[in-house]
Amino acid sequence: MRRERRRWGWRALALAAALAPAAGASAETITLSWRYPEAERVAGFRVHLGPAPGQYTRSVDVGRPSADAAGVFRARLEVPDGETTHLAISAYDARGAESPRSQDQARASSTAAPGRPGRPELVAP
Repeated sequence: MRRERRRWGWRALALAAALAPAAGASAETITLSWRYPEAERVAGFRVHLGPAPGQYTRSVDVGRPSADAAGVFRARLEVPDGETTHLAISAYDARGAESPRSQDQARASSTAAPGRPGRPELVAP
């Protein structure tokens, strides 16, 4: 049990370090949820993150979290606050062979600019 705790603690620390925002920037923690049909064959999962669909600039190994009774896996990630982050997940086996990535999902932080700007308002000089 102690060894298991240490292993997950290290992964959580590595995950936090990999996703840490630049100095002076703030971050928001999000929870990512997914299912995988052949979970018993999976050694772990990677979350791919980037600024646009298909343009992933970082990958984070989240290991193999326990699935709940409905078969849903979850991982908590820190994303830069004020930005929209695109995410996709892939699975890998014990040999390191990786599956195709999931569909892209955009996650906007609570302070991200809206996708469509509001209407401009002219003001008198």
